[in-house]
Amino acid sequence: MKTMHELPAILLVLAMFAAAEFTGQKEVVFPEIAALALGAWVMKKSPWQSADFHFWLSPTLAALTGILIVRFFSYMPFFMIIGAFCLVVLQLKLFRSAVLPSVSAAILPIITHSDSWHYPLSVCVLTGAIAIGRKLLHRSGAGKDPGLETGTPGQCKHGSEWSLQDLTHWGKLLAGVTLVSAAAIGGSLMFMVAPPLIVAFIELSKPDGALRDKAGKALILLVSAAFSGVFWLQLTQNVLNWPVWISACIATATVFFLYHALSMPFPPAVAIALLPTILPETSVSAYPWHVLAGSAAFVILSKACLRRSAAEPGRSDEEPALPQVSPD
Repeated sequence: MKTMHELPAILLVLAMFAAAEFTGQKEVVFPEIAALALGAWVMKKSPWQSADFHFWLSPTLAALTGILIVRFFSYMPFFMIIGAFCLVVLQLKLFRSAVLPSVSAAILPIITHSDSWHYPLSVCVLTGAIAIGRKLLHRSGAGKDPGLETGTPGQCKHGSEWSLQDLTHWGKLLAGVTLVSAAAIGGSLMFMVAPPLIVAFIELSKPDGALRDKAGKALILLVSAAFSGVFWLQLTQNVLNWPVWISACIATATVFFLYHALSMPFPPAVAIALLPTILPETSVSAYPWHVLAGSAAFVILSKACLRRSAAEPGRSDEEPALPQVSPD
């Protein structure tokens, strides 16, 4: 993964934060956009095997879903998170999409208690840029990712037809999200269930996914990203009085460096690094510790999901190669 390959993703993050500062609207920030840019533009094989159109449609529809939930229902985060999760899974299934960061798009406004229409509008514009850029890469031959129909039981492969394996898999994921959400809200540790952690849990729980034996590295990446994101935010804003876009760009570059160091690109980690930029200042110092607890819980639950899946008949033991970043 060369810096030049990563540069467009960093520039998109810069543009997003510049727009947020210009408009004075934090709701313009969608941390998962960096993860989407990594998966769509930088990695040689996208972890989300979907049509370019889905990279716009699924997150945008999910963001609108999250805002509608916050606007029109009494604020009960536990039930909202579970409801948003279920609705987005149904949307992904209906549109035959595998763009899993859409789950984060729906849950983020619930976690931040935001009901601004700026948020789904921003997600619409930013993911539109992702989709257009991905399409241009494919046309130029730089992106060779033809597997639009490829999937796993966790990737909504068969349109509107649910198999028993689908139902079992997503039922286990729902149970895991429910348990961690209950612990997070009951223990006043809201960011245990930070939206990118839920996406990471889904990725790590894929029965035939390439990440199933990489949970340790994923845990290191998530926790390191949380601490580095808070460190750069505190340093640039509280010590140097620099604008937040500088912190965001440095945090993004730091996570990309960690991908190099561990030889493992893991998109949810970069979203975890950017999330502190839109949190209340009083919550920032506790954020990485919440992420540590949530990451550990989700990694343990993903292992439990995989152990049960291994016992299910018809499961293939063939492991596909880990998605790699663009070669030098």
